[in-house]
Amino acid sequence: MVENSAAGLSLFDLLARHWKVDGEAAEAVFNHDDTVVIFRTDTGQLALASLKDTESPKIRTRMDIETGRTTIRPRENPVTQVVMSQANARADLPVARFGSQGFAIVGLDGVMKQITAGGNVVDRLKPESIGVTSICSNTAGETLALARQNQITLYDTSDMRVVANLVLDHPVTCQAFSSDNRILAAWGGKKLSLINLQDPSAGPRITECDGDITEISWQKSGRHLSCASADNSFYIVNCSTGAAQRVEGFPTSVRNTSFSEPGKALVTSGAFRLVGWDCIDLPENDLPGTPLTTGKPGFVAINVVAAHPERPLVASGYANGLLTIASIGSEQEMMLHQENATEVSCLRWSKTGEHLAIGYASGKIAIVTFPAQMFK
Repeated sequence: MVENSAAGLSLFDLLARHWKVDGEAAEAVFNHDDTVVIFRTDTGQLALASLKDTESPKIRTRMDIETGRTTIRPRENPVTQVVMSQANARADLPVARFGSQGFAIVGLDGVMKQITAGGNVVDRLKPESIGVTSICSNTAGETLALARQNQITLYDTSDMRVVANLVLDHPVTCQAFSSDNRILAAWGGKKLSLINLQDPSAGPRITECDGDITEISWQKSGRHLSCASADNSFYIVNCSTGAAQRVEGFPTSVRNTSFSEPGKALVTSGAFRLVGWDCIDLPENDLPGTPLTTGKPGFVAINVVAAHPERPLVASGYANGLLTIASIGSEQEMMLHQENATEVSCLRWSKTGEHLAIGYASGKIAIVTFPAQMFK
């Protein structure tokens, strides 16, 4: 059991560092080394927060040997402020990783820029006659994919050498690398192309995929991927057969989906409770699959979800500012925080699941650091 050691302080107060930026927090991305998280606002502002914390909850947590009771003492000093980048990103494009420590953005001037872990800005690619329509990187930040309409260029981030030039028969506005970096999924114009990066000349496998796809998530095995759509639906794609199954009927837009490897589940936002399926039996060929009951039903929609990378847990952010962590396949859940008069707009776990980055529509951003005792 974890208890507060100071009256009037919530668990969130003891575990979180938080700041305020202008505009809605639209995205949070950890660098590959898990040393910095960057927050992008809906106006393109960029705030970088170091994960280094001299008063980390891990340091402030104590367990009584006799009773087994765990307590967390409050901070004694103010938290270190975030670093605001001098660069502004295009608000319609995500942040990608650049190498092991940095990030890549497309600036308002069309220049592809590297943002270092310390917040410095380095221009890497000049704008071309056709503007960038999509940007993404592989997990390690070693390869960067820039799409310009129907053309995709792959770069080695170590020296910005062109690795491959690809031309598709449809425009590209959303991309994602598979976990093993062998396949690049590229969506646009109602089509999804699965490009074999080991042999790009072989041509992509193309799947019809309607909707307004805003995010693509890969299963670690590469067997399936899921596509979140702004039209209150999402798609599950069998990457072996190319078959796409649309799952519709959500009360709000499905902003994102997330595969939980420890929980062997696929979970999505967009409903009044956490929606999930067993990865062994996902919806396919118009069959419903095996749903998993997770968390408790409510009257407020879930905006965003994030599956823990090492435990069968899912963080859910609601449209009323509520933040919970639920155990997959169980109604058991923990209310981590209730932020009033706003909504949770983005969530992201660090690589080990030690840190959870949270953004709100109000511009509040936070990093929650969990002591090891929290999830035992």
